[in-house]
Formats: sequence, C-alpha cells, structure tokens
Amino acid sequence: MKLCSLRVWPSVLGLVACVGLASATTGCIIVADDNDDDVVVVDNPRPVEPMLVTIDSDAILEAEGGEGVGVFVEYAAGGHWLVWTTCDTNYSGNVCAFDIFATVDTSSNLELVQGDGIEGYDFVNVEGSGGLEFYAETSADVDAVQFTTTPGAIVRLEVNIDGSPQPRFIYWVGNGVLHEGAPTSPIDFEPSVP
Repeated sequence: MKLCSLRVWPSVLGLVACVGLASATTGCIIVADDNDDDVVVVDNPRPVEPMLVTIDSDAILEAEGGEGVGVFVEYAAGGHWLVWTTCDTNYSGNVCAFDIFATVDTSSNLELVQGDGIEGYDFVNVEGSGGLEFYAETSADVDAVQFTTTPGAIVRLEVNIDGSPQPRFIYWVGNGVLHEGAPTSPIDFEPSVP
C-alpha cells in the first residue's frame, strides 16, 4: 500500500480492529514468534453462563438402550423430573460413564430422589435439599433418576460423559421441538407449566 492512498487506511484499520475483537470474544489468542514463521493459537475459553431453556411439561421422549449416546430430560407437571441415559454400546462395544449433577435455586427444594436401573458402580447422591449427583455406567440398558422439585422450579443440569462436559448429548422437548444438544454446560431448564 502506498503512503498516498490515505483513503484506504480507515478501512484497513477497521478490518484489523474487527479481527482483533473477534479473536478477543472467541477466547483465542494468536501468538506469533519473531524467531520463526510458526503461529501458535492458544485456546483460552472463558466460563459460559448457563442458558435458560424451556422444557415442555408432560412431553415424553423415546430411545432404545444401546442404540446411541444420550441424556434425556423430562418434566411432568407438579415438579416431577426424570433424567435417563443411553449409550451406543450395540455399535461401539463401549460403556458410557455419565456423571450428572442437578440443582435447584435456594428458594426451591429437590427431594424424593429414586434411581432406576442402578447397578454395579452406579449411584445417586443427594446433596442437601438442593441437588443431586447421578453417576451411571450405561451400556445396552437404560439408567435413570427420578426426583421431585418445587413445582415450576428451574433445574440446572450439568452433564459429563467419560470425564468431559458433553452438552451435545442432552435431549429434551421445548416449545414443541425436540432439542438435540444443549447450547451450554451447565444448562437451566424452566418448565412450561409448573
């Protein structure tokens, strides 16, 4: 670029500012070393606020054990929750280790917790009146936990599979649509009808 083309400089500076802003908002830091031509990209993710989504009351999900990986979330009016898991064992031959945390806000209660299909190393731990941990090693079966909350309570769900956050395997029905994967981990579910 020639020095005499000053009209182009605002556009160039604007483009540089946009690229810099995009890098800052995505959490990526690009490092260039003056000694060589290598560019190193360092991923520095920032914590993400849980997204609040609607879960349709009384909507029922269906899936077969062993046919695919999933954490399925259902809510029945009156504060009744069901969270259940499946794995892709019929195809992969592997077992999925789910570690799921469910909590409610301090003005609500979480109680009447019951596991279903719990065996081997599976467990459900109740954490006071506001949360639980559900651990299940799921293969070709279905493992589940049922619990009751204050009707209409917002439930925060955090899903880890094989030790890593995996919101992409969370399924629920909200606003009449089957959602396949959550946008954040954890995620907050608000029932459509208490």
